[in-house]
Amino acid sequence: MVLVLCSAHGAPGVTTTALALVRAWAAARAGRRVLLVDADPAGSDLTAGPLLATPVEDLGLLSLVMGRGQITAEAVVHASVALDEDAARMVLPGASDTRQSRSLSEMWPGLGAALQDLSDRGVDVVVDAGRLGHRHEPTALLSAADVVAVVFTPDVPAQLHATAAARALIGLRPGRAAPVGVLVGTTGTGADTIAAAMGLTAVVPIAHDARTARDLATGTVHGRWADRSALLRSATALARRIEVWAPTPAGARS
Repeated sequence: MVLVLCSAHGAPGVTTTALALVRAWAAARAGRRVLLVDADPAGSDLTAGPLLATPVEDLGLLSLVMGRGQITAEAVVHASVALDEDAARMVLPGASDTRQSRSLSEMWPGLGAALQDLSDRGVDVVVDAGRLGHRHEPTALLSAADVVAVVFTPDVPAQLHATAAARALIGLRPGRAAPVGVLVGTTGTGADTIAAAMGLTAVVPIAHDARTARDLATGTVHGRWADRSALLRSATALARRIEVWAPTPAGARS
């Protein structure tokens, strides 16, 4: 599965949701490795947070561009950072500065094909695409993804912007399922009602958990308490729900 997370009008929560999903992936999709791709053209939050102590100068999206060769599944893995000893969770670092994003624009179609290849080989992919509408947005990744999710908060302006984003994505992905909504926090309105009003396939909540979000952002999540936190428990439920809308990986087909 290739899942792309995005937001509208700078709504917060995309990177936190992506990090939480990657942390919770093993509990939700047993036997599948997971790769987080930091494709936010506004600049990476990961190199200044979870990857701060990790040398990434010769890794990441920019290394794939500088290699000037075909972007393959093997090249993507080689350019990624393992987050655990068995590389069950990996990160492909993005551009640390928005000024570097221009050089990434031409690589998105090739990267999209490589990510689908990885998915067929047993590696699920979570892409942090940041805010929709950026001049260097990874449109090809949004178009090719198995599932696209719009992250938004419960306030009315955020829902209006997310509705506009959903309509744009439906136009970008003709014949495909409408995006999924990821609601950060709670609202008095039911998820099914919100989904119908916004034109989304479904709306799935994820907890607003400031402590765990901060620890994920700084790379200081340790101990079993984190996996029992509201954020990680809701991320596990989210990964399981998203699996319903994803096609069966080629490697799992009979």
